[in-house]
Amino acid sequence: MFLIKKYAVPIILFSLVLVIAYLSYYNYKTQKNLLLMQMQSNSLNIASSVSSAIERFDDIKSTMNLQKLVNDVSFGLEIFEFRYLEPDGTIRNSMFKEEIGEVLSSKSFIETMQGDRQLGSFFFEVRDFVDVMSIYYPIYLQDQLVGIIDLSVDISEYTLKKGLKDNFSILRRQVDIQNLLKSINGSVTNSLAILTKTNINDFLHAYVNSTKNIKQISIIDEKQNVYISSDKNLIGTALDYNNLQTSGMTMLNGKLTYLAITDSHINKDNSKMKLMLLIDASTYLSHENKLFNTAMITSVIALLFALLTSRLLYYSAIEQSRTEKERLEWLVKERTKEIELLSQTDSLTGLWNRRHLEETLEIEFKRAKRYEKELSIMIIDLDHFKNINDTYGHMAGDEVLRQISSRIKNSQRETDFVGRYGGEEIVVILPETDLQTSINIADDIRKIVEQEPVEFENQTIKVTTSIGVSNLRNEHKSYASIFAEADEALYSAKELGRNRVEFFKQLLA
Repeated sequence: MFLIKKYAVPIILFSLVLVIAYLSYYNYKTQKNLLLMQMQSNSLNIASSVSSAIERFDDIKSTMNLQKLVNDVSFGLEIFEFRYLEPDGTIRNSMFKEEIGEVLSSKSFIETMQGDRQLGSFFFEVRDFVDVMSIYYPIYLQDQLVGIIDLSVDISEYTLKKGLKDNFSILRRQVDIQNLLKSINGSVTNSLAILTKTNINDFLHAYVNSTKNIKQISIIDEKQNVYISSDKNLIGTALDYNNLQTSGMTMLNGKLTYLAITDSHINKDNSKMKLMLLIDASTYLSHENKLFNTAMITSVIALLFALLTSRLLYYSAIEQSRTEKERLEWLVKERTKEIELLSQTDSLTGLWNRRHLEETLEIEFKRAKRYEKELSIMIIDLDHFKNINDTYGHMAGDEVLRQISSRIKNSQRETDFVGRYGGEEIVVILPETDLQTSINIADDIRKIVEQEPVEFENQTIKVTTSIGVSNLRNEHKSYASIFAEADEALYSAKELGRNRVEFFKQLLA
């Protein structure tokens, strides 16, 4: 008891040193494990990235999922049969999986390939007792035939009779099919062009060279044979690395290396492949030594600086939390701006939508009234737009709206506001603009639209516009009244023969 009392302070100090030393050692072990876990996590992230890249290459090699593409852009067509063929007739992709790999031997295909029928032309036949409209559509890459699309559409709902090819509904279907085939053709040729210019081994080699610590990326089979590698000398060889079945630290060529093995890739023959990464662990070893030295030093001085360190860490965490909060608030504001812009924009034309148009018109009206400024508005209507839709189709009508809207927007001043009010009506707000100037601007727009027809799928579509113009007067109590006058002027322009500019006549009284 006496000895305990006598040496109480040294014992307490010694115990405190032991506790601090243990905590330092524990911290060293924890940090070491964290470094190892970080390396494992990084290797998994890299493996996931590389695996995704390889899967993309495999997707390209298999051309694509053409059936999904057909479903995405089929325009609601009742597709009866769909195949993607090699020039020799071998079926590479089909809506009937059981026939993939076989050679198409139908009479119509043989006749077409023999020159009796032109590739890319529609013809009518009976398949499986069903009346269909068919086409063998060629895919060319650098003027060389690389594939053929066999597509047939069920037309049994129509009565097969003389003059079927002139049937308007059939012609419309042919246009839709041509649009679908153009989309497929672009996707196939783009995929094949990428494939011919890119090599996965070169990609992995460049990937390894761009990093500091990755030494090798390879795809190996169950027998450790190298299938793909960033080191071209290893391709086709068998590896003899120890413990190749598991991930972890290992010594290779006298250097500490982290070996990462993941079952993350299956080749085209469905045999199991493994993605292997070799990562230089010298940085990890250096960090581990530094951690050990730090732990030893900490054991000596931790008692003196524990409170100070805790205080600094506390305030550092507070500052980091504040900074992160500000960053998140900034991201929320930016996202809010993006959403607000989307909510104000017309998706077809890119102009401001009706809601934002009316809000802006009300603001400009109040500003002009308050500061006694000029304000004019014009309402532009595309003449006979329904006939355009009926004659050329709604896709053509949409393209007309897009092109005309773009011309109107590009012809206006930065201070003007252009929006789509609805249908084929476009409204232009002209702040601080008198009536005569507004009429001149409107007539310029009319000429721009009239002088240049819209081109759509080898079709020339002539478009004209009727424009009504109104100007702010003292008796106007709301923006709705000036808008109504512009609408009345537009009605007059239509009544007087269209393709003209009219203004609200009471302005002359």
